[in-house]
Amino acid sequence: MKHNNVYNLTKASMLLAVALLFQFIKLGQFFTGTGINATLIIAASLCGPWWAASIGAITPFFAVILGVLPPAILPVVPFIIISNILYAITFYYLKDKNQYAAIGTAAVLKFVLLYVVVNYFIVKVPAPIKLAMSSPQLVTAIAGGILGLIIIKIITRLQKSS
Repeated sequence: MKHNNVYNLTKASMLLAVALLFQFIKLGQFFTGTGINATLIIAASLCGPWWAASIGAITPFFAVILGVLPPAILPVVPFIIISNILYAITFYYLKDKNQYAAIGTAAVLKFVLLYVVVNYFIVKVPAPIKLAMSSPQLVTAIAGGILGLIIIKIITRLQKSS
């Protein structure tokens, strides 16, 4: 394995641990969702899109195991995984043009996917889950994206000063 691969694996592993910590603390959807979305943006920027996608695929499983997501949401979990991957990859490929537009586009795509799935494709989704998969997804994706960009700027400044 090349040095760069080990370095990215190490960074991605640390970011996965951070994302899981947000879930373990259990402070609600806005805190947890914002933290995980920020982690996905940081991972996409520092490790690359596939590492971020991996984190986005792993975290929903742990959310169910840790009780962050209720068992009734199990039919939605594959779509949460897809939406996390879509969010991270969209940001990664658009970030060089305009980071804020990349966050906005990624957030809207994530929101639309989850909203459409729970409102039009999955039968008998309980109302609280429909609500959780609607506008809060857009809010936490945007907030997490902005937080992620702030943290990336801090990390970049620290790297330049050392």
